[in-house]
Amino acid sequence: MAPEVQETPFVKQLASSDRKTREDALESLRTYLLYNRHLTEIELLKLWRGLFFCLYHTPHPTTQSHLTTTLASLLPPLPTPLFTPFLHAFWTTIIAEYTSIPQLRLDKYLTLIRCYISSSFRYLSVHGWDATLMAEWRGVMEGRGVGGEVGQGGKGEKEKGEEEKLAPLSPGNKKVADGIRYHVLDIWVDELVKVLGDQKIEEKVLETVMAPVRRLGDEGRTKVVRGRARDVLRDERLGGLVDRGGGGDDDDDDDEGDDDEETWEGIED
Repeated sequence: MAPEVQETPFVKQLASSDRKTREDALESLRTYLLYNRHLTEIELLKLWRGLFFCLYHTPHPTTQSHLTTTLASLLPPLPTPLFTPFLHAFWTTIIAEYTSIPQLRLDKYLTLIRCYISSSFRYLSVHGWDATLMAEWRGVMEGRGVGGEVGQGGKGEKEKGEEEKLAPLSPGNKKVADGIRYHVLDIWVDELVKVLGDQKIEEKVLETVMAPVRRLGDEGRTKVVRGRARDVLRDERLGGLVDRGGGGDDDDDDDEGDDDEETWEGIED
């Protein structure tokens, strides 16, 4: 079993104002995660609780910025077996503590959320938008569990009757503050566009990436949440992210673009 997180000094050292101390702590934490890739859910929650309050008690804006960047940098090098459990522990901690965050401290956590949305997209991109990994990621974002439960035939109706896990885009879980849902929706396409850059993805990949938003638009517990999700699905930038396969003259390309836009509008229904 991995050592207790409370016994690992690097958690507190990550908030140090000294750059070398922070860098050494980051390297120690990365090593810790690399060699403890089978950490239990409880161990990961303990780790994230420590990291959450490490950021909470960091007073200076410059140090806050460094720490936020540092925490976001933990995700990309994770081994795939640890990616979704680590991400689930992050979101569980943020959601559980969100309503207790004072207004003056909220901005740094909203920035951290933005960084984790971006890092998640980047992780999926680096791993080739692997279908199994994306199914597990969807489970984390929608609250249907970790381990590829989402998208497997025959389980959808059963899951509707079960209590959803804490997740940022969980449609019905009342424990999730709508403020989290709104913020995630506001930055979703922005961060996806930044991560992709000039890269194009298959339409089925984009559909999977947007699936948590689409489900929120269909099943969100309030009219406002559903409306905000549907607004995201209508973002005109989404049509430009899909690899259309090339070929054809300019007129054909223009026609295809019109058809693609109509197709995307159909997904939100």
